[in-house]
Amino acid sequence: MRPNSLRPAGRIEKADGSPAGAPQPGGGVDGFIAAVSRLADQVEPGPGSDRRFILQAGEAFAFIRLQDVGHPLRFLKQMAGKPPMQFGPDGFRSDLVDDKNPARHYMAFVFLGFWFPKWLATVGLWLWEVAGSVCYGYWAGNDMAMGYVGIRHGRAVRAAGPAILPGLIAGELAVRPEEREIG
Repeated sequence: MRPNSLRPAGRIEKADGSPAGAPQPGGGVDGFIAAVSRLADQVEPGPGSDRRFILQAGEAFAFIRLQDVGHPLRFLKQMAGKPPMQFGPDGFRSDLVDDKNPARHYMAFVFLGFWFPKWLATVGLWLWEVAGSVCYGYWAGNDMAMGYVGIRHGRAVRAAGPAILPGLIAGELAVRPEEREIG
């Protein structure tokens, strides 16, 4: 990535495994779309560019660090924690949101949808959400809906490349302008 990339500079981590002092851009769905667009623009074209994009997006937006898979507890704690970049729920469709960082959940399933066949990514979604319902004591239907969208978008990125993702996010995750409250 280029020097002014989205990746935080240091690797100093907090006790929960999240980077200390990482930028918190906010901005809801609009900030998320802008960040995904910048990341897609920064990926050098050529063989492997789609894979580089999904690895960088997974780390920045969902805290998926494949280098930590060999440390399963750390890996799972990171995935359930706060990623380096967080955006908040503003502007996301309410039927897809159940926490303060819907971009994290969405990007985790874009990641799965990119790497795995749809059926296997769907099994991963169910396993994650069933485990979450046991841990937290409630079923997260909105997370399931967001997961299905993410898996579908991951398959689309695999087929068409990262440039397609900002438009997919705007078209399916964002509240339509006519539905936004006028304040």
